[in-house]
Amino acid sequence: MRQVRAPGVYFEPNEQRIAPLELGQTGVPVFLGITRRGPLDRPVLVTSEAQFVEVFGEPLPDGYLGAAVHGFYANHGEDCYVLRVARVEGPPGQAAGTATYAVLDGGGEETLLLEALDPGTWGNHVVVSIVPTTPNRTFLTLDADKGAITITVKSTHGLTPGTRVQIHDSQNTQWTIVRSVHGKRVTLTDPLSHDFSSSALTYVVAHAFDLVAREDDREERHSGLSLSGASPRFVERIVNENSALLRCRATRPDTPVEQAGPMALQRVRLTGGTDGLDGLGPQDFIGHDRGPGDRRGLMGLVEYEQIDVVVMPDLMSAFQRSESFSLRGVEAVQEAAISLCENSLNRFALLDMPPGCDYEEAQRWRRHFDSDKAALYFPWVVVLDKGRRRTVPPTGHVAGIIARGDREVGVHKAPANAVVEGIVDLDVLLRDVHLGILNDIGVNCMRPFGPRGLRLWGARTVSSDPEWRYVNVRRTVSAIKAAINRGMQWVVFETNDQRLWKQIEREVAIFLGRLYSQGMLAGETAEEAFVVRCDAETNPGDSIDRGMLTTLIGLSVTRPLEFIVFRLTQHLESEAQSAEEV
Repeated sequence: MRQVRAPGVYFEPNEQRIAPLELGQTGVPVFLGITRRGPLDRPVLVTSEAQFVEVFGEPLPDGYLGAAVHGFYANHGEDCYVLRVARVEGPPGQAAGTATYAVLDGGGEETLLLEALDPGTWGNHVVVSIVPTTPNRTFLTLDADKGAITITVKSTHGLTPGTRVQIHDSQNTQWTIVRSVHGKRVTLTDPLSHDFSSSALTYVVAHAFDLVAREDDREERHSGLSLSGASPRFVERIVNENSALLRCRATRPDTPVEQAGPMALQRVRLTGGTDGLDGLGPQDFIGHDRGPGDRRGLMGLVEYEQIDVVVMPDLMSAFQRSESFSLRGVEAVQEAAISLCENSLNRFALLDMPPGCDYEEAQRWRRHFDSDKAALYFPWVVVLDKGRRRTVPPTGHVAGIIARGDREVGVHKAPANAVVEGIVDLDVLLRDVHLGILNDIGVNCMRPFGPRGLRLWGARTVSSDPEWRYVNVRRTVSAIKAAINRGMQWVVFETNDQRLWKQIEREVAIFLGRLYSQGMLAGETAEEAFVVRCDAETNPGDSIDRGMLTTLIGLSVTRPLEFIVFRLTQHLESEAQSAEEV
């Protein structure tokens, strides 16, 4: 409460409240793949397998996306995104198309275009009906003269702005649209063309229609609809906001009001839906970025900063299903994913080996890449799909392991030495010597450990730089960088002076101190774990004149322990035998 004081001028401090820096959620993957249905080229948040099936349909039998999503949740992942990929450019019938049906009015003009919610042949199974509703009928309580635009009725039930109405007595009929309703008075869009008497029992009849859509065992009914945009039951608004099967567009033909209602339909099918899977190529996965509203494939992820892991299981199914999709195309898509991650603050790519790779081929494929923003996983894993054994790429399961580790421990947790849930075998069983060689060159392998299960046994990037050898080191630094970038936007346009420098040092040091206490940074003390400097030395006068501010941040990130050496010494009769290293 403001304190009561003597009249005068007072200055009250109004300190700017700055939100503390937060690391935010990490381990949120996006899965690129082919599906029966769902939005194209737009990541959709999915929180369960049931929701995945609800939005994207049952997994395709020859695709790997369903197995990847299942593997993610089997390994205790929580939130992920799914981005549907299909061919959108090409000859008719090859590109993805949306099933449609054009509804005609009483004059034979197209008045309503119905479309399936998403492209795909699934839309050809959507059946629609248009059913005129039982008219709401009332009558005039006051006479209405020719030329008037207002009438008074007994009840306005069913009369709302945009309602199509028929006014008639025993001799005359007029069709018009309701403009507004105030009490029992109804204003019309057209003046009356005749005199209407209340004593002659003049009826006012409101006409609307219901739209019914069915697909398999799902049925929707949208009731009391109007073709007028002024109506609160405007068909576009009601259907497009509520339907899980349809989208529609009122075309508003220049048809007399008496014929402007949609023709009744009984169970007609939408037609023209295509999946866009024939001839699917690398360009459909890579996509393009032509600005907001025109982004496709991997380039469609630009706006989604919350996604920090990229997984492409169906890249391999596209390679297997199309003769025109070569291994060079697979490499090009994986390179594009790496480039996307390298150009973002906090994004990392999980890459699969091509199908059928053995030990030698895995080594050759590894030589294609050198980046600290990606990791390769080998071999493929065997899962049970409806009771039958099936070999699938492993990265969906790895994404679940990463998400669980980030949630339970932190992004600094190395995604390794974890049981891979949801698999029954490995496609290739490696000898220890082969596993060691692959690990050394940056291929993360899986191996059986008997009762301890099938485990992920590697956490290396495909970088040749020793500083960025480990997945968790790269992801930890990226997450910290993204958090500082996100939380320091308030600095822009502030006065570049010592007071601002000290404030930045304090905010960043508090943030890094919290991470140190959580075990993300290495060192006996916080001073050994990180350093933050923002002063006159990092910001000389010429930099200030150019509008630049520089903060030096040094980190010591925890690194995984890969090799344990035990030195065993046995003494027999006072004679030490040679030590053995294992």
